[in-house]
Amino acid sequence: MLRTEVAIIGAGLAGVLAAAAAARTGAQVLLIDRGGMGLGSNSAMSNGNFCGPTAQYPLEEYVADTIRAGRGLNRLPWVEQVGREVPASFAFLAEMGVELAPYSNYYLAPTPKPDVFRGAGFMATLAASLRTEKNLERLGGVQVRRIVMDGGRATGLEGLDAGGRAVRVAAKAVVLAAGGAGAVYAVNDNMKAIMGQGYALAAQAGLPLWDMEFVQFYPLVLVEPGLPKVMLYPRYPQGTRLINAAGQDILARSGIADVNQGIIELRDRLSAAMAREAAAGPVRVDFTGVAEEHWSRYPLAMLNKMRFDFRHKPVAVMPGAHFCMGGVEAGPNGSTDIPGLFACGEMLWGMHGANRRGGNALTECVVSGRLTGLGAAAYAGELEAPQPAQEEPAPLAAQPAERGGAELRALRQRLREIAWQRAGIERREEDMALGQSELAAWQEELARLPVSGPRPDWLRWDLESAGLFLSAVLSASRARQETRGALLRNDYPEADDGAWLKNSRLVLQPQGGWALSHRAVAA
Repeated sequence: MLRTEVAIIGAGLAGVLAAAAAARTGAQVLLIDRGGMGLGSNSAMSNGNFCGPTAQYPLEEYVADTIRAGRGLNRLPWVEQVGREVPASFAFLAEMGVELAPYSNYYLAPTPKPDVFRGAGFMATLAASLRTEKNLERLGGVQVRRIVMDGGRATGLEGLDAGGRAVRVAAKAVVLAAGGAGAVYAVNDNMKAIMGQGYALAAQAGLPLWDMEFVQFYPLVLVEPGLPKVMLYPRYPQGTRLINAAGQDILARSGIADVNQGIIELRDRLSAAMAREAAAGPVRVDFTGVAEEHWSRYPLAMLNKMRFDFRHKPVAVMPGAHFCMGGVEAGPNGSTDIPGLFACGEMLWGMHGANRRGGNALTECVVSGRLTGLGAAAYAGELEAPQPAQEEPAPLAAQPAERGGAELRALRQRLREIAWQRAGIERREEDMALGQSELAAWQEELARLPVSGPRPDWLRWDLESAGLFLSAVLSASRARQETRGALLRNDYPEADDGAWLKNSRLVLQPQGGWALSHRAVAA
């Protein structure tokens, strides 16, 4: 049994900031991740664009633009707090070695070279900074599976290491920073292991999940045969076009000024337009009109590494699952309704409403990570030394001989297809109802499959989490009978403020399934 004061699950941007903030208060911190510190997260694949108030962009305007992008479903107090905390949080980021450059209404992280992800650069810097932090220990190669509860309070966690050995941690405070669930979908731009594990941990601990119907699809993900399915980053230079199978300009046909506006401000609208155009044939990005000097600059310089003639040939793209707007409700310091359990990063609900504005994900990760680290450390400082739960749960263990890996990988692909076809860019009642039936059959097959060995055992738990996430998306999506933000319903094509200016709330039931309710958006 390991003991610490603050245990943090997930070492992406939010988790790393939470760990550093907590450790600098003097709290004993354990940062836990299934992979390496920082570089196994979606943050490492990001564009390094941080939205926020600047000298030319006042807080009030930032808040209004964020609410407008979210189609009115945002939690206004949290949006305002994130905006207010930008200066202090970005200063904290600079203390860790990442200095953001301000522009008119956003900030950019530095890039070590024009052909390297900005995210990889700043996450490497943050990971190096963590190694110098006092009071901080790192534990990699662990899959966390359960939040340990005692008397209604979170007192630790349980998981398995890569060798199948049980890992137990007693902690005064536990922080969920496990990211989103984009890799549940057949087309996505996430790290392949990001499959909703944090949402499963939260729901199984008893926390409600809010607005899970809203999954954002990033419009420009490569789907050209032979190329990796990665996102094409803004900002796009002049001359970039988005064309349909007939060579027509999709942006002009959709009333969108340029690709950058579509990506940063109107992702839901652009994804919908692309989905409609794709029914008649492939959609492509055309860089043939871009001046040559841009190919040595970020972000187009990254494309030079791929075996495709981007300069002279349009390339096939499709919207891919990118970000989850829904998640866990938390207070200003990251505290949830369960004492001792905190949350930060993409797992949080409320900042983005029905559609996230480009650049706000990283901003929320920095702000919520720092505030949650401080909040968890303050909470831990008020408690006695962490003790194990009064009733020891059964040990987690995996059998040594591996069995079931191939079958699990096939089930993973099938789940991704169910998600893509039944809970994808555009949805309708018949498809979602069929998706729920398909998912139930899939879950039964997963439960029956004989599995042993550490790697198959890890994958099965990932798939159980992914299935739980998808069931939440389908349940909340069927209930919302309108189109709003990232939820596009063919059978209810218009927004209905009179009936649906409210947030969905899902609570996992002991016998399985969700209890669904709605709450009017707070003024």
